[in-house]
Amino acid sequence: MTGIRLRPATRADDAFFREMEFQATWESLEDSDRERIRPEALHASLRETHDLLLARPGNRVLIAEDEAGTRIGLLWFGMNRNLVTGEDEAWIYNISVVPEFRGRGLGRELMHRAEALARQEGYRVIGLMVAAHNAPARRLYERMEYDTSTLLMRKRLDRR
Repeated sequence: MTGIRLRPATRADDAFFREMEFQATWESLEDSDRERIRPEALHASLRETHDLLLARPGNRVLIAEDEAGTRIGLLWFGMNRNLVTGEDEAWIYNISVVPEFRGRGLGRELMHRAEALARQEGYRVIGLMVAAHNAPARRLYERMEYDTSTLLMRKRLDRR
């Protein structure tokens, strides 16, 4: 996709950021979680989590705009401490594309921009987390040579 501009998010982007974060999180939930979690509760939980994470040094949100200045996606980039190695790594907290703009290469472009930022800041590793059932995102990351390093596994204990 050509003509993409990335700019730092401002207060005027808060509602866009929060809605994109909500949608990405909601889509990453398993069906059973979407049935039992109220959207309002998820919004509140995300607000609390975002406040904590965005306060960390090095975190930034970049807004992707098209040539007309329309917000079409976002990149949330920062640092994460690898709990196994103890090393600081670049981390992609979120790459989101507005649904009408998906399938045009914007996700790949945002990934390339995140990698460029990581290299520029001297990181040797960049990581992210993706829902196991998000096949399109997983295919993109695998094509971009991301390796699975850890699997998060869960079991519902209240199943009947």
